[in-house]
Amino acid sequence: MPQPHLNCFAITPPGAEILCAKELETLGIKAEIQPGGVAFCALIRDLYRVNLWSRVAARILVRLAEFRCRDFPELYRQALRLPWGRYLRAGQPFQIRVSRRESRLNHSGRISDSLRAAIEKTLGPPAGVQTHNQLIFVRFAQDQCTISIDSSGELLHFRGYRQTAVTAPLRENLAAAILLKLGYDGSQPLLDAMCGSGTLAIEAALLAAGIAPGRARDFSFMHWPHYRPHVWTLCLQEQGKPAPQRAIILANDQDSKALAATATNAHCAGVGEELQLHLGGAEELTAPAPAGILLCNPPYGERLGHAAQLLPWYKTLGNAWQKNFPFWHIGWVCADPRFAGAMHLNCQRRWSFSNGGITVELRYRPGQVTISP
Repeated sequence: MPQPHLNCFAITPPGAEILCAKELETLGIKAEIQPGGVAFCALIRDLYRVNLWSRVAARILVRLAEFRCRDFPELYRQALRLPWGRYLRAGQPFQIRVSRRESRLNHSGRISDSLRAAIEKTLGPPAGVQTHNQLIFVRFAQDQCTISIDSSGELLHFRGYRQTAVTAPLRENLAAAILLKLGYDGSQPLLDAMCGSGTLAIEAALLAAGIAPGRARDFSFMHWPHYRPHVWTLCLQEQGKPAPQRAIILANDQDSKALAATATNAHCAGVGEELQLHLGGAEELTAPAPAGILLCNPPYGERLGHAAQLLPWYKTLGNAWQKNFPFWHIGWVCADPRFAGAMHLNCQRRWSFSNGGITVELRYRPGQVTISP
């Protein structure tokens, strides 16, 4: 019996859609870039693979239906027709999340109640205590209703390796996106000047080694009635493409507790041997190679101190990097234009995104190029 093709959507951080589409292309999946993510058509094995291999996506949805709807009886009738038994077991608990914009149906509670009534008529009410709570998404936009099933469970940035965290950690999929935005492929030396809990360095090591970011975690699709464990096993056996010549990955921090957290997390990620750890201030660093990529997610001021008090430190940091890393590409996360001015690195704006509810920018300064005589 032929397998059904699933209409899927990968939710990404704004500005990372192209990166995600390229990831899917490497998996042999054609993707269409849309606002907020990428749409693609996949067999069940490909759905498993995208959850396993995407470094930048936040969640993978399966779109069950899309239809025009302007009243609640129509919503109920349409929901009754959907194949809930493919994704929910009888009596399984579920959670409905509703978003709406410019639609006649604008009461989230009634939308949720209508959908819940249709599901329970099909499968019966939730019964007993079960560990998995399936997420269902309902979106109304200009009277167009889209109903989707979550295949991921926890957001995909939860890789499963972060056992210890320090203040204001960077999400794993954002770290991966930063690396890809700067063209990192594992062949260039990489230095994380303020590694914190090690997210940038660990994501770099996973990418360089060709290790699937989702191999150590569970997914929502594993609880579906027709989950295929043997297919998942085959997916796990799929080999990534490591960099042919992997270069040094150096994680630096002035806090010994941060370095200990990085070491613990890197070990859990299976890349403990791939990182070199260094204790010291970011402004004291010297280049470990003639050229490479220097990354930094420095204090923003909102959480770790007042912004104005950080300006002299940013100036010192910029002067040191200008002197010690002239041929290195420099990428750093900037939360305040004053910081960029203090650095005096003439950095380009490469990406704007939200980190922990704070709007920040990825700033980039290309390294100087020497021309041989």
